[in-house]
Amino acid sequence: MKGVIGNRLIAVFSATVVFSVLGLFAAWSLKMPMGLALIGAPLLGLAISGFEVFYFQGYRGRWLRDMHPLKSIMIYALFMVVMGLAIQHLNYLAQGRWHDLPKLYERYPVVIPVFLTVAIFAVMVIRIIGFIGGKNILYLLIGKYHRPVWERKVFLFLDIKGSTNLVDALGPEKSKLLFGKFMFDASDPIAANGGEIYRYQGDGFVAIWNWQAALGPGGIAQAVDDLYAMIEREQADYEARFGTCPDFRIGIHGGKIITSEEGDIRRNIGFYGDTINIAARMEAKAKDVSMDCVVTSDVIDMFGGLSDRLSEIGEESVRGIERDIAIHGFNRL
Repeated sequence: MKGVIGNRLIAVFSATVVFSVLGLFAAWSLKMPMGLALIGAPLLGLAISGFEVFYFQGYRGRWLRDMHPLKSIMIYALFMVVMGLAIQHLNYLAQGRWHDLPKLYERYPVVIPVFLTVAIFAVMVIRIIGFIGGKNILYLLIGKYHRPVWERKVFLFLDIKGSTNLVDALGPEKSKLLFGKFMFDASDPIAANGGEIYRYQGDGFVAIWNWQAALGPGGIAQAVDDLYAMIEREQADYEARFGTCPDFRIGIHGGKIITSEEGDIRRNIGFYGDTINIAARMEAKAKDVSMDCVVTSDVIDMFGGLSDRLSEIGEESVRGIERDIAIHGFNRL
């Protein structure tokens, strides 16, 4: 839970700073009282960014995200205007300047469009941070991975079972909605247990953990259990909306990996080495042995408290890897 809260707080803080700077500049340009703007701009930025991160991007805001974009934008704009007007009035009243409100009303034809422009820009900053990741933006800015760096990471490959049959049964549009809901539902157990989504790939995704974050309580083992619990909790909703509930398989492996920037005009942080290839093979192996989750011997210590749920499968040869990999199945409760 600390990981997801931390990322959200970073997004809120960043957007609040952007909103405050732009708000103060707008107040100066419109010759509005700077004393009011010094308080009002940060408060308004905090309110809007908090709504965006903790409501709109959260579970409760799904109804708004599911709307047509134009309807969603109209509702969002209305909320921002109401929030802005409320904070402005409270700010004026708190500072004993209620007698200046008529002057403010005269400026509304200019103030409201400017406010909406600034607010939408701040929300865009939040969504860019959410898309790229707050830590990745920082790493790219300071050049942490400008040159390749050896690290220890744990990779989780997840794939929805029978996705081709799901697309055939539901059709492209409805199956896309199902996959979208699943990716949203599955992201929280990953982030809440110290991991992050490295990339989405069709009907699955790859999640990563720093080695220490994956160990012990609240690490990767808990994330796997929380993924199982999530699908059970949401089963009725999936069946009501799509007539079926998706299931998934997982492969996990960890070890040394090279982390480095990749790309030129569009930069990203990528991983290179046998570790990620073996993890991908474990997800495929889970299908071969009809297991929900397959882990290598390199990471079974991370399942220490749940060792009674591990079953030895044998050894697996992976193309390009000299040694055979001992693998185990992890059984869901």
